[in-house]
Amino acid sequence: MNQPITDNPLGLSTDYVQQTIKITGTVVDNAGVPVIGANVVVKGTTNGVITDLDGKFAIEAPANAILEITYIGYLPHQLKITGNKTSFKIVLREDSKTLDEVIVVGYGSTSVRKNTTSLAVVENEKVLEVPFSDMGSTLQGRVPGVIVQQGSAEPGQNGASISIRGNDEPLYVIDGFVSTAARFQALNKADIESMTVLKDAASTAVYGMNAGNGVVVIKTKQGQSGKLSVNYQANFAFNSPSYTAERMDAYEYATAINKLYQSLGNGINAFRSPEQMAEIAANVNSYTNWEKELLRGSAPQNEHTVSISGGTDRLKYFGSLNYLGQRGIYKSDKLDYDRYNYRTNVSSNFDEIGLTVGLNVNGTVKDEAYPSASAWTLYSRLKDRTPFERPYNEDGTISNQFDNPALQLDGPGEIKYRTVYNQLAVNLEWAIPWVKGLTLGVDGNYNIETQDRADWYENATYYDADGNATYEDPSNISLTRSSYQHNRYDFNVKIDYKNTFNEKHNVLVTLVHNRQWYHGTSLSASANTFYLNTIHQLQNGDASSITASNSESEQAWIGYVGRFRYDFDNRYMVEFSGRYDGSDCFPKGNRFGFFPSGSLGWAISEEEFFAPVKDLGIFDYLKVRGSYGEIGINGATHDDYAYMTTYNYNSNAYVIGGSLVNSITPGATPSINMTWYTRRKTDIGIDFATLGERLEGSLDYFYESTKGFLAAPNYEYTDPIGYDLPMIVSDAEDRSEGVDGYLKYTDKFGEVNFSAGFNFTWYHSLAFKTNEDKVTLSNPYTREQGYEYGYVNTGYINTQFYQTPEDVLNNPKRLNSKDLRPGDLWYWDANGDGQITGQDQRKFGNNSDPRFVFGIDLSASWRGFSLLANIQGTGRRQTYMNSFAMAQEGERRLDFVYQLDTWAPNNTDADFPRAGNTSLNENNNYQTSDFWARNTNYVRLKSLTLSYDFKYSVLKKVDWISNLTLFASGVNLFAIGPSVKYADPEASTFDGYNYPMMRTYSMGFQIGF
Repeated sequence: MNQPITDNPLGLSTDYVQQTIKITGTVVDNAGVPVIGANVVVKGTTNGVITDLDGKFAIEAPANAILEITYIGYLPHQLKITGNKTSFKIVLREDSKTLDEVIVVGYGSTSVRKNTTSLAVVENEKVLEVPFSDMGSTLQGRVPGVIVQQGSAEPGQNGASISIRGNDEPLYVIDGFVSTAARFQALNKADIESMTVLKDAASTAVYGMNAGNGVVVIKTKQGQSGKLSVNYQANFAFNSPSYTAERMDAYEYATAINKLYQSLGNGINAFRSPEQMAEIAANVNSYTNWEKELLRGSAPQNEHTVSISGGTDRLKYFGSLNYLGQRGIYKSDKLDYDRYNYRTNVSSNFDEIGLTVGLNVNGTVKDEAYPSASAWTLYSRLKDRTPFERPYNEDGTISNQFDNPALQLDGPGEIKYRTVYNQLAVNLEWAIPWVKGLTLGVDGNYNIETQDRADWYENATYYDADGNATYEDPSNISLTRSSYQHNRYDFNVKIDYKNTFNEKHNVLVTLVHNRQWYHGTSLSASANTFYLNTIHQLQNGDASSITASNSESEQAWIGYVGRFRYDFDNRYMVEFSGRYDGSDCFPKGNRFGFFPSGSLGWAISEEEFFAPVKDLGIFDYLKVRGSYGEIGINGATHDDYAYMTTYNYNSNAYVIGGSLVNSITPGATPSINMTWYTRRKTDIGIDFATLGERLEGSLDYFYESTKGFLAAPNYEYTDPIGYDLPMIVSDAEDRSEGVDGYLKYTDKFGEVNFSAGFNFTWYHSLAFKTNEDKVTLSNPYTREQGYEYGYVNTGYINTQFYQTPEDVLNNPKRLNSKDLRPGDLWYWDANGDGQITGQDQRKFGNNSDPRFVFGIDLSASWRGFSLLANIQGTGRRQTYMNSFAMAQEGERRLDFVYQLDTWAPNNTDADFPRAGNTSLNENNNYQTSDFWARNTNYVRLKSLTLSYDFKYSVLKKVDWISNLTLFASGVNLFAIGPSVKYADPEASTFDGYNYPMMRTYSMGFQIGF
């Protein structure tokens, strides 16, 4: 039964009561569950009722009245009574406040409701339990507009590459200061409070130089007032190679070499006779498996983080310590990576005068140890060794096998270095008491990074079959010691004025002045010929071999930023900003540039005429926005100062009188006309929410053009004096466009909370105008100008196999090819002149940089259990088989089972032409062509985490424990794609010469007090 809130409290006349009608309805939540006790009031009066146990109500109201329905925890809802309809069903939306959540942007903050630019917020909490060792990998498949590729899994070298909308490395801003990619990659993910990706010019232009590639803004955790909180998280993981190509065993290798020799005209079974082949088959396990001999199946990784937080209204503090340890998969334990992070954030409020003072001290120490040979050298030697060769003799000593990788893996040579980074930042923010909304901020930052490195090169002693030792020649033993120190200062002054007038006019004005200065030095010295190899000091080498060098660089930047933001009643939004940027990379007169931007937004759903659409549940929120802006890009090399006259100092350049003397020669020709080049960005987007805000999303179209690249005009002129011409601002122009967006659905089914998200990025880019010479431009098929970037190569296209002798006889052939046979590659006569020449070459394929990427995020929780999954993939992309993977050199490069799939009369749809090498048919089969471009698009389960929170039930009443969660997680668990038989789909090549990509399994726990 409805309970009236009041009964005609205003003493309205009987005429009013007679003019009212009876309105009935039901109030439910997003899931259709009745809302009990919701207030239903006629707007502008105190006439109202409360819904009953079934969510129903009945109320007398004027024919054109507006009903206001409110309930704690739900957004207010207004219902206008029109027409003859008197019965309604009202759906209240939960007050999740997602539209009003604070989003950190350049020199300030905004909200989804008021944002007019293209940006994306990263849900960092979803990866806290995932054993990613670098921050770049945490973004893969999770953020629209962001393209991430993991190029290596080698400990210490595995920072994923990041691109925003296909541009180069973005700018990273951590706690208000521009930082480096290395600093971002080394962040402790548990320290991050928020992360925002800024994509269009309107959001990034305030950061000026090099923000044209997009900006990643990170804010680290701050202390919260309340009791002391202590948290500890441990993660124990194992890394094992994922999707490595299967190696040939001894029998398969002998079969492949027999086929090769036969194809080259050496006869059948020229490598091994049938009797020998039978013996190999019977004892195949007795031959060498190089991976098992030198590598272990998995390598450990562990990470530990302890943090404290707390404080009072006056003093808040946060501190953390983090350790990450990774080991390599070499059995020799020659690869170790240890990283230590620390962070303290302290802030103090002086409420009486409106002053807040903050202090941030943080740093990283990295200790790294590697074999004396690179991963590429070690793996190339390991992969190219045959099953008939051995790394060790029967007695366990290292064999004298040619290019034996055990010489470096088991030898005394090693590379070790320590990198130390420390940062001190202070910020003051003063809310001026006598001017409402006016805030003055000053912050400063000093950071220093140093590295000390020692490269000791000495191979192990090896032995022949008779036990005779060969020791390392002292002249081959060398040491290089190197170090560097980088210093950087940042200083910002900011004035904010923020106020609301007449409750609907919101104004924000921001003025910023910032200065940055960088200075770096490096020193390197080396020596060789060490007769005493127990002391690794330069002076113990041959004195005549000692060399040394050093370098020094510095740069300064300055910028002035202005921003004006206005919105009316959360419906109409406008923002203008501009930055006046200066860099001493350019000569006087060309150092400064002004780069403006602007954006508009219209929240259509907040208009009164949109109310019927809301009532029908079509859209709960709908906003359209657009932006345009220009960003200056510093294309100069920072430490070269190319506009200045320079000289080269040449050691031992001449012999005069029997002695070596030094010389000085002119450096590069000064580039006195160089200056900024400009990237212009246009973005049009929509933000929306529907189904009671259970489904939300965003969609953006973007267009970018970059013009004025710095280049020496060698494409137009011949060097008159033998030196490169000075750089100028050229007319070259690149263009790109694309679409990115996301959808996210969140709901509750009984006791199960569920969410599913999908995001994608698609773009293509064009070399609209290039700096190519006239001869190159005259060929419309092979020039760069007018073509999309991202093709694989330039070569022959539509390549297929000659299947019959008639195919060979009756079709055009490559002029240099001889003795063509079925199973050889047949190149297309693109220009139709009856012969295959370089004029038939065209651009082909889509290279390994994906133009389309997508990600799916899934999460569910039930009674303390939580499941998080991320599925990630790419659209069409291709990787070109290099000469090693295609076994162009013959037996030296026959390593993998997939290379056995060669053409034969009974295998006409093979992966490879008939067995051969470069000498076969004048290298016909290994010419650059689309045949060797293999599809590498993929879909993979990037991460999966299952956890249980004991506070849900077991520890529910234990007050001194705030959190205890156990979890199991995995990374790169499986992948689907056409290239997984060759390598992990993210690998840059198929030859197996790089440190392998990894699959990771982990377990861990979190506990809080």
